[in-house]
Amino acid sequence: YFADNPGLVSHVPVGVRILDINDNPPELAREYDVVVCENAKPGQVIQTITATDRDYSANGARFHFSLDEGVSLNPNFTLRDNEGK
Repeated sequence: YFADNPGLVSHVPVGVRILDINDNPPELAREYDVVVCENAKPGQVIQTITATDRDYSANGARFHFSLDEGVSLNPNFTLRDNEGK
């Protein structure tokens, strides 16, 4: 549908920066190409991001996510860490 109607699609690049605090930097499991539908509801999950860090065991990795300052002022986007808080 969108291929036939390119005027109905907008692209907004969003960068995710992962900060390292020890020897091995965390890495995203893959690149993500996310689509947000115009009728998405507030609080609706639009993407789950998976990351790994070789400094931690498979069960011990804990990541904290945050939005950049400019984006954090936008109430349309929020992040939750891997414990759902």
